[in-house]
Parts: sequence; C-alpha cells; structure tokens
Amino acid sequence: MSYTWKYPLYVVAHSGGYASIVDPQDETRQLLVVLTSEEKALGFMQQFAILGAPRLLNNDREFAWLLESLQEPVTMVCFDPDPLEKDVNAAWATTVETLVNDYLDVDYSPWNYPVCLLRQETGYSSIAGKGAEGNSVVVLCLFTDSELADEYLIKTGEAGLVESLESMDATRAVIELLQDEIAAVAVDPEVRETGRVASNCISVDTLLSKYLIRA
Repeated sequence: MSYTWKYPLYVVAHSGGYASIVDPQDETRQLLVVLTSEEKALGFMQQFAILGAPRLLNNDREFAWLLESLQEPVTMVCFDPDPLEKDVNAAWATTVETLVNDYLDVDYSPWNYPVCLLRQETGYSSIAGKGAEGNSVVVLCLFTDSELADEYLIKTGEAGLVESLESMDATRAVIELLQDEIAAVAVDPEVRETGRVASNCISVDTLLSKYLIRA
C-alpha cells in the first residue's frame, strides 16, 4: 500500500518520549503515533488525557531525525490511529526502517521548503555589497516565507513576482545556474532606513558543498 502525507505532521510528547501504541498482534513491539493534522493530534491527546502540546515535524529531515532516535520496542509507525481493543485501526502503518529507507528524502537544507525568490525584469532580486576583503559582491535574495518576500518587494517599491522553489533540487538548480554571478545567498533580507540589509548570508560554495545535498 502506498501512502502520502503533507507537512506538518504531529507527534505527541508523553512520558519522556513520544506517544506510542502496543501492537495488539505482537505485544513485544510498539507503534509511534503520528497525526496528520493539529486537530487530530489534539483529539488524540484529549482521548487519552495527555497534557501539553503536540510537536510539529516540518519536513522529511526532521521526521527522519526523530525516527532514527527511536529505540526498541518502538519499531513501527502508525498514522492517524483510532485504537480498538484488538486493532491499531490506523490510516497506515509500517516499520520505521521502511519509512526511512523508502519514503523519506532527506537533505541538509538550512531552511524548510518552499522558499521564495523575487523574479524581476533583470533577473532575480539581489543585493550588491562588499565582501569580507572589501571586494564587490552580489548576493541573491531568498525568503523562507512568501509574506516576507511580499513585504520586501513592497518596501523596495520595485516590480517583481514571488517565485516559489518547492524542493532542494529546484533550489540547487537555480543557485548552480547563478553561481558565476553571485557570491552568496541572503536569507530573509530586510529593507531598513539605512537601505537593504542582508544579515544572514551563506556562501554559494558552502550551500552547494554542505547544505544542498542529500544525507
């Protein structure tokens, strides 16, 4: 059976770990409970009188880290369970190993997707400035939220379109295409009274060699 989901996913903190269910078919193993919406997570917590707030998993990378931290007897995962006496009654259940190896595409991106660029008549929005050695450099503007991109565009007073990049592959392709023109990527730059500010920059070399790669 194939199964798909959208992020965020939710897990429920409980007793120093995360909520799991004993497999009624094999009591030596347990299934991690994963919920596909906040409403379902809160409903599960209410049903079993669990206090607190569910934890969000925003991407494959965060999900994989959590799964790889699990220890026996939690060797399986169930999505949206509604437990019965002799049945986990989940939308889908599988082993941790299968989920990690066959369903998750893990990379080292320093942000969650989608990310946004601003496409203008002359290309993508960028900022010209000085490098550490005083040389002239150009940095590409990248936004981790479409609202931040819209706000930046409004404050610059320039025309442009917000363009979303949905994956690591798409983002890497754009940066590779521009690597002869840009020195770095400015993450969530701002427009202040003093001008455009890029306080969080990552060099193109670092992005391509350390971050925009698969685990």
